[in-house]
Formats: sequence, structure tokens, C-alpha cells
Amino acid sequence: MASASSAGRLCMLACRRALRVPRMPRTQPIAWHAPTTAGRAFATSPRRLADEKAGQDDDGEGDAYKTLDLKQLNKAFLDGVTPESLKQLDELAKNNGYTTVEEYLEATMRETPGWASEDRALEEDLYRDDVGEKPNKSSFWFDEDDPETNTEEHDEFDEDDITSMAHGKLDEIRDMRHYDRLAVWEMPLLAKFAKPFVPPTEKQVLRWRYTTYMGESHPAEKKVVVQFAPDDLELSDVQTEKLKKLAGPRYNPETELVKMSCESFEHQAQNKQYLINLVNDLIAAAKDPKDTFQDVPLDLRHHKVEPKPQFPKEWRLTEERKRELAEYRQKAAIADAKRAEQGLLVDGQKLIDDFLIQKLAEDQEKEKVALLEAVPRAAKSTGGATRARR
Repeated sequence: MASASSAGRLCMLACRRALRVPRMPRTQPIAWHAPTTAGRAFATSPRRLADEKAGQDDDGEGDAYKTLDLKQLNKAFLDGVTPESLKQLDELAKNNGYTTVEEYLEATMRETPGWASEDRALEEDLYRDDVGEKPNKSSFWFDEDDPETNTEEHDEFDEDDITSMAHGKLDEIRDMRHYDRLAVWEMPLLAKFAKPFVPPTEKQVLRWRYTTYMGESHPAEKKVVVQFAPDDLELSDVQTEKLKKLAGPRYNPETELVKMSCESFEHQAQNKQYLINLVNDLIAAAKDPKDTFQDVPLDLRHHKVEPKPQFPKEWRLTEERKRELAEYRQKAAIADAKRAEQGLLVDGQKLIDDFLIQKLAEDQEKEKVALLEAVPRAAKSTGGATRARR
């Protein structure tokens, strides 16, 4: 029995041959007249166009014209083909001296001028419609990482739009204006939901910390952190020490706080409930009198204490130190006054001025000596030149 794909190619070539139009894109519609009679027997003869009736709409026949493309024609044929029609194609091939319709199709393509090229054009159109246009690698818009890059659409730029970078800048401006509107019009409305700060009571010993990204979804927003001081749990000294030992590296000896976090679950409420249960289990284990862990020392090796430089006590400006400095400055002023009376006080500015004046005088003396030495040399060179002219 003939295959449906070969029969579809034969019928599509016949229809394309009958249309007598040049090669066109797959998306360009082809006008044909819909049949008004009942279904006819399957045949490979082409359907004739009703061009002579295209302008006549007297009996409402204008609605009978439809548009179709080659892919729709191929799909409609493959969906509507039946075994009886394929048997008719086999009989047609046998009547023409061929065993199968594939051989009849190949022979017809070889004998009919132009059918081979039309068949190749048909296959190219179908392949282009399924796969897409081949991208131009020399195009500016070509991207190797994007296998579906179609550069022809981007290259046909009629200068009626802005670039993608400019569109990105416009999107950024729109986002900024959106948040500006929120800040001006909506955020002041949140003042009515403000609540006065109430410091925690003695019973509220747990301090919670949550993470939010202002409505944006983020993997880190499910994390919950809890801190508490073992001394605020109203436990005995032995139970408090045992709780510190059970906390292990989560206990900070400098701040005397236990810090724990959880992000194992999807929601914050689940992680908070897990931490609440964990704190209750620690308190219950610390109150267990079976083993007080008194023979186990508190391990603080996880916490490395870094030495912090401190201001020396001797350098602190106390009242006594201020009096000592005042007495020392007074004695220094009296000593300077005595030296000034005796002429023993050195004036630094006067020494600098004297040195500069002396250096200036030495430079002027050197310039005079250089000028005196240059005059005899010039006279000697002039006399030699005169003798040469003679």
C-alpha cells in the first residue's frame, strides 16, 4: 500500500503546479474556491482555480473563498487520508506500469519538467517552517548560546524603534518611578499601623531575628535565628552550667548568649517552631537530675579570644595629670624668659634668614666670577677669526 507521505507530496505538487505561482514563503496564503458539491472520489488531478468567478458575489459565493498554506494542506491531507484512497493510488501506479506510487512519483518528477525543483522547494519550505530560518552567524544579533536565534527579524531594522539597551534603560526608569510613587503616596499610609515600642519583660527571654526582602522571593528569607541568655531562664547554677555544656559551640562566653538558627524547612513558622522545641528540650535536659555533668569541664575551645589593644592607664588625662602638665609648662616658660634676658635663647627664624642671605650672596659672587672668565675667552676667539680672514 502507498504511504501517506508520498501521496501527500504528490497531491501538494499537483496543487502547486496548478496554482502556477512563483515560489513563495510558507506563510503566504493561497486563494482557492471551496467545493460546493458533496465529496468526490479521490483523484490526483489538480483542482482548478475559480479565477473567473472571483469577482462575482451575486449568490453569496464570496464567502466560499478560503485561505490555506502548504503546511495546512499537507496536514489536512494526512488527517483525511483513508486506506481506500491509498489503494486507489496503488491501482493508479499499476495502471501506469509501476508497482508502487513512490516509483510513479519519482518517474513523474524525472519526466515532468520543473517538478523536481518544485519538490525540493516544497521540502525546503516545510523544513524551514518546522525548524525555522537558518541564523546568519555574521549578524550582530547572532548568539551561539541561543539555538533559536533568528537574526533576520532583528536585522530588518527600519529605524522606527530604539535599541534593546535603550529599552532596558526605560525599564529601569519605570521601576524607579514605581518605587518613587510608593514612597510618596503609599508609605505614609503605613504610619497608622505603627505601634509604640514596648521593651521585653523578664519572661520574654528569647530574642528572634527574621529576614525579609520586602515581598521579593528569596531562599534566605526562611531562616530564623534565636538568642537567649542561660542566666535568664531562672535555673540553678548547676543547671545553668549544664545548659552551657549542652549548647556546645553555640555558646559565646564573651556575650554569655546561646545563638541557634534553622533554615531546614520551607516556611519561617516551621523553622521557628523547630527552634522553640529545641530550646524546650535543652531546658528539660538541663533540669534532668540524673546527670548534672559536673565532672565534665566547660569546653570553650571553639571561641577564640582576640586580644584588643587598650589605652594605657598612664596616658589617661586625669586631674592629677593635668596639674603636673601645668606646672611643667610654667617652669619651662620661666626658664625661657631667663635665657632671653641673658641672650642665650636661640631664635630659629633668625638663623634661617641669616643662612638664606649668606647663600644668596655666595651665588651672586659665583655669577660675577663666571662672567669675568667668559670675557677673555670671547676676545681670544674673535682675534683668531680676524687672522683667518687676512
